Amino acid sequence: MSEQTLFFKATRPDGTDFYTGTVDYAAALASGVPVEASPGPPGGFPGPGWLHLATVPTACVGMSWPCRLFEVEPVGDVHHDEDHPHKVGCREVRVRRELPAHEAFGPEGESVVALIERARRLTLREVVRLNAAWDAAWGAVGDAEWGAARGAAGDAAWDAAWDAVGDAAWDAVGDAEWGAARGAVGALVIRDLISAEHYTALTGPWRQVIGPVHPDDDDWSGDA
Repeated sequence: MSEQTLFFKATRPDGTDFYTGTVDYAAALASGVPVEASPGPPGGFPGPGWLHLATVPTACVGMSWPCRLFEVEPVGDVHHDEDHPHKVGCREVRVRRELPAHEAFGPEGESVVALIERARRLTLREVVRLNAAWDAAWGAVGDAEWGAARGAAGDAAWDAAWDAVGDAAWDAVGDAEWGAARGAVGALVIRDLISAEHYTALTGPWRQVIGPVHPDDDDWSGDA
């Protein structure tokens, strides 16, 4: 049995849960009053009648970006989901503090958010160059790199970053070919879990056209 006592909850920017928009974690932090699940007897967990929490910040299922991130403490029993080891449920929680939202993307969260914001400013010329660089690199990237990256990723953080950078780029220029942006942001989420070769293959097209995606990256943008 786990001895973990503090867990994580990602919410909408207004502090309410993503699923219903009715459970206000931000208000609970401000008031000190615990958050309670919806009235009535709960069914089996996971499901309605439970507050769903994550054991790590990157496993907040159902999150999207932008979000807020809270550290919470269950009141009463904690139920575990055998099919999802990072998901737990309870009927009531105390909201202990708010954490930097970028932590929902893991240790490289600040770089992930910076890349998403940079994608919002892409120009059509940059998009053309990114697509060309990604197409040229695709043979080198291929299924092995994608498979290694996807296998190492936590679904919640990966999916949220993938969607956010795609949406940001679409908002910028209305182009749906986002292999380079999604490859780079996906590799950033799991930078500490994949090989240097896989990281370079996935981030290379973006780095050649736009520049480094992480403070430790070499700047290849002058070579594109």
